[in-house]
Amino acid sequence: MDVKNPNFRVDFIGIGAAKSGTTWLANNLKQHPQICFSPTKEITYFNEYLVRMPDVKNPHHSKPLSWYHHFFEAKKAGQITGEISVQYLMMPGTAQKIYNYNPNVKILVILRDPPQQVFSWYLYSIQRGVVNYATLEEAIKERPDLFANTFYYQQLKIYFDLFPKENIKVLFFKSIKENNKAFFKEVLDFLGVDEFYPESLTKKSNETKTLRFKSLTRLIQGTRHFITKHNLEFIIPLLRSIGIVQLGTFIRDKMNVKKMKEKPKLSSELEAKLRAFYQEDIEQLESLLNIDLNHWKSKK
Repeated sequence: MDVKNPNFRVDFIGIGAAKSGTTWLANNLKQHPQICFSPTKEITYFNEYLVRMPDVKNPHHSKPLSWYHHFFEAKKAGQITGEISVQYLMMPGTAQKIYNYNPNVKILVILRDPPQQVFSWYLYSIQRGVVNYATLEEAIKERPDLFANTFYYQQLKIYFDLFPKENIKVLFFKSIKENNKAFFKEVLDFLGVDEFYPESLTKKSNETKTLRFKSLTRLIQGTRHFITKHNLEFIIPLLRSIGIVQLGTFIRDKMNVKKMKEKPKLSSELEAKLRAFYQEDIEQLESLLNIDLNHWKSKK
């Protein structure tokens, strides 16, 4: 079906979780000949508000459906369409909006051990210039909306209440490391497409790096936040046409980052606190998914 057809709807949507292998999955799904995957990961169309600024309206959400569908204009006959935006799992109200758009859409989810997910999200947020807290403890205290929100049960229960159970595929980040081919096959089987394994299956994606100059990235990200917060999105096309957006993105994501010599580790003390913090939600998630997540729980 042509994307300009009023009955066209995207076939599958990945909703997260952040820092759980979604970029790796997107990069590989893009190469499948039977899939038209959005060239832009994180379209973030269905979330009304933004994760980084929860009191600010998401400018993408107000755009017409034709804007969303233009990301799939490259669709060929016989292809299915899909995208992944991790804010869909985190932001309240998004599940209902996706259901209103297409109650038959397939939902993809990758979950990661909560303490490790939170820590990785913290390091990535520093890299992107979103925050500048010296420790994760400080970040959790000052921005609990960003760093204490990995309540998978609470977030997924809404989707399970709306969509048919068979339309939701929940996978785990750990499985990518254990057997990436088997993991990818599970996804392909769920989507109903043929087996296809690109060479990039063994490559890492979206690795967290360290900054050369924190203030430079903070300036770039702060400018972007200012534009969004003050409803100045209309100037983005102009800035893009003269190359300012591309230059800022290149500086932030390429020039001003470098590989970590030694990746920071989550302290055992804070890890234990986080496991206890998420314990009840994990137990509820076990019941929802009918699986054993004992390795995620607090070691008493």
